[in-house]
Amino acid sequence: MTDDPQHIWTDYYARLRRRRIAEARILQSQMSADGVTDDTILALDFKHFGNVESDLRRLADQLSENYAMAVSPSTDTESWIALGTTRPGGIDGMNEERCTDWVGFMCDVANSYACVFSTWTLTDPVRQLSWTNESIDVDPE
Repeated sequence: MTDDPQHIWTDYYARLRRRRIAEARILQSQMSADGVTDDTILALDFKHFGNVESDLRRLADQLSENYAMAVSPSTDTESWIALGTTRPGGIDGMNEERCTDWVGFMCDVANSYACVFSTWTLTDPVRQLSWTNESIDVDPE
């Protein structure tokens, strides 16, 4: 074990990224079992967090090219959150490959701003069904 902060962050990020990818695979499997197809239009909501407001704002600025973004202090007031959504529009074609690619991208872009990709929810507004990684407990180690 090393005390080097960069090494600790790199290890943490790698474990977190593997966990999020595993969550995406499970989530997409649940969605498929519930009848989501490539033609299903889904609303996508997600959250990143970090300790430095300016990092979250820069991350939100980058993601605002494709998502509606908002940055605010978290309820613990010691960190910041960036919330993103595709609403009022949506996305389709959320198969396993696209889902894991999107999650991998979100992990990587968050890491590039010293932030953490936390949670996401996909909602089928027509059938009023939602799927979120918050309810998945997986350890891909």
